[in-house]
Amino acid sequence: MAVCVLLKRKINRCIHRLCLFNIAFFVWIFVIFSLLSLMVTYISFILYLDDNERVGDRELDLDFPVADGVDDVLLLQEGILRGEEFHGRPFNNLISSHIIDSSTVELAGWWMPQVRWNPEIDCSLPDQPGTCGKVLSVKCKPDSIRAVYQFLPINPEKSIDGIYFHAKSAASKLTKDKQVAVDATYSAIALLRYKDGTSDRIRLDFPAGTHPYIATEMDKLFPADKVLQSVTVMLCCHGYQGSVKFMDVTVRPISDDHSQVMVTKDYVQKCPDYFRSVKTSSELDFDVEQFLTDGKKGDKESQPVTLVTQVSLDRIDLLESTLEHWQGPVSVALYVPTKASKSENDDHGWKRQYIKKKLRNSHLPGRCNMVVVYAKTSEDEYPVNYLRNLAIRQAKTKYIFLLDADFVPSPDFQATFLSSLAMVERTPQFNKTAFVVPVFEYTQEFIKDFPIDQPKTKQELKDKMFGDGAIIFPFMISTAPEAHRPTDYRSWYSATLPYKVTTYQDKYEPYLILRNAETLPTFDERFMGYGMNKATYAMELYASGYEYVVLPNMWAIHVPHRESSAKVQFLLDPLYRLSNRADRFEFVSDLMRRHGLGGCKADRE
Repeated sequence: MAVCVLLKRKINRCIHRLCLFNIAFFVWIFVIFSLLSLMVTYISFILYLDDNERVGDRELDLDFPVADGVDDVLLLQEGILRGEEFHGRPFNNLISSHIIDSSTVELAGWWMPQVRWNPEIDCSLPDQPGTCGKVLSVKCKPDSIRAVYQFLPINPEKSIDGIYFHAKSAASKLTKDKQVAVDATYSAIALLRYKDGTSDRIRLDFPAGTHPYIATEMDKLFPADKVLQSVTVMLCCHGYQGSVKFMDVTVRPISDDHSQVMVTKDYVQKCPDYFRSVKTSSELDFDVEQFLTDGKKGDKESQPVTLVTQVSLDRIDLLESTLEHWQGPVSVALYVPTKASKSENDDHGWKRQYIKKKLRNSHLPGRCNMVVVYAKTSEDEYPVNYLRNLAIRQAKTKYIFLLDADFVPSPDFQATFLSSLAMVERTPQFNKTAFVVPVFEYTQEFIKDFPIDQPKTKQELKDKMFGDGAIIFPFMISTAPEAHRPTDYRSWYSATLPYKVTTYQDKYEPYLILRNAETLPTFDERFMGYGMNKATYAMELYASGYEYVVLPNMWAIHVPHRESSAKVQFLLDPLYRLSNRADRFEFVSDLMRRHGLGGCKADRE
């Protein structure tokens, strides 16, 4: 009996242990499967975020480059789902989600200017519950245009009767600024340029306040005699305080055959070849005359650099500050505007007398080649690059210093340049060296006390930057930091030898000393007024194989003055800026074809 009881107890203990083991086993199995499920869910979600847009078209992948410390990423939906329908139309989208790398010369994709737009994943889409979308957001400022652009060069062989334009946008606490309320803009705008030189626009406006995504769309049918050449899309806010988001930006051609599935590459050219500017020096309608001639032969060995600049008649006084410490020849193109509403026969006699009066007590006569350009009508824009090319052609020395008239060059410029030149290695690339002169500006608080004694040495300059009550900063560091970032000011402060610019980017617009040769590229004269006139020249030099080298002991400082009307318009008028950006993209089209870059690279190979 006792044996049976003992055996029964052992059996019960075994059963109990087996049960405990089974429970523990199943608990571990449950935990492992739960972890595996979480990992699979996480990986699937990550793959969704990264690859959702890569299924339709591998050529239009999203990429995530980092340039100059900024994530140049726009997460906008690709919108190419073959065979599907959207609002009754074939679901095709000419808009690409690719982001243009600022260190290259290319057209395909979104181009981001100075202000950063932030990519986000938004899972609060009211019309698509439970799904997430890729959006682009930006904080709007009343006194600044926040915009991003995409250029679509249209294939001239495709028959297009119109354009369908669509976008969604959401806003948060978006309020109009009272001072610019009338001209405030919160829109997606498409600029259409036709082959005959005319243009049109499609504008999708969105309301202020706080609201979820609102979809806006519009069809634009072309006149029968119009052939579409390009579409430039701008997402923009100006005159508002708050935040906005854009998604589902769509541009789709409207043609006779709606049943066919249209493919992006059939409609958008990778290497457009028809954008060469019609605004050339032979076609710009100005009266030009030689006004001053340099009467001094000068010592071209000790003064090998000509200061080359351009200026409007109302800014000629700025040249006095520029030339106060300049020793050497000068070449100036002077622009004389007019109040005439139409072209008139004018011998310009009274204008000549006025110019002579302005120059009577200046440093210019006897040391300057000056060509005067007379405007024909009050509608003429300031031909900044045309003037620069005229001034370059007058220069006779071995080197030219391309400087705007509102900068003061550092003292002993010629001797310092010769010393720096001796430090540069004479490689086969030497004649294609673009010497960068770093530029600075005074703080706004200090402008009222201008003029003052300029720093005479690099140490004095640094003292005014880093000492108590700093009054000098790198030029445009707060308004357009990308314009001079590649110069690398941190390296310059301690540099004693010239150093190379290691990272070019497409918004770079340095002031340069160049070898004066017949093969020197010229400024593109389609750029009138303000915007992209220097940056495109820097891009031209880069594409032509020039190497940027920063000079360690030379600089120039901006002279404070009232902003020009062209700059004010550029800063405050989104439509003016959109047109300027379209000019920029057309310039890039020409550059790509001439040098086999970007989408034109395959044509050269």
